[in-house]
Amino acid sequence: MYINNSMKEFAGDLGAKKSMPGGGSAAAYAATMANSLAMMVANFTLGKKKYADYEEDIVRILDRTQKMSEDVMSLVDKDIEAFLPLSNCYKMQANTEEEKKAKALEMEKCLRGAAMVPMEILDISKDILDLHEELLIKGSVMLLSDVGVGAEMVRVAAKSAYININVNTKYMKDRDYADKAVLKYADLLKVIEDKCDRIYSEVMNRL
Repeated sequence: MYINNSMKEFAGDLGAKKSMPGGGSAAAYAATMANSLAMMVANFTLGKKKYADYEEDIVRILDRTQKMSEDVMSLVDKDIEAFLPLSNCYKMQANTEEEKKAKALEMEKCLRGAAMVPMEILDISKDILDLHEELLIKGSVMLLSDVGVGAEMVRVAAKSAYININVNTKYMKDRDYADKAVLKYADLLKVIEDKCDRIYSEVMNRL
């Protein structure tokens, strides 16, 4: 469980000749950092007289980031947990028609399970980005660059998650489910990228 271990251990395993952790866990880690940056900006803004008009909003943002922290961090491990059954499925025998049918059914189930985690990453990335958008206006100007970095970490998490949605839906037999999922998250990714572009431009203009 990487949620209880060090960044050094995670990075070491990520770079090793291992099938896990992989890109999905890295995407979740990026989302975790984005959420933590929003939390930091809120923490430094809280209680400052200059931002007293936004005090209630900052309290709400801080509470939201704290509540999301465990959820988004857990996705690092959830991606690994979802990949394990899929990895085992590829090793299943498929010599007889009965074995081929059983493997196909299990493969479909495992592909859906593996696709669910990057979908969660994209969903929570949108929530994190919305907080950064608020902090762009309500957060301390001294932390403006951190808002920009946080938004860019969201972009990394979201685009990386979308890659993993596609790689898992590509081999699904249920093309109706797969195509709808890809389209849904393509639309969400577009919303995220557009917002990231606006935040980036605003941050660079104000630096």
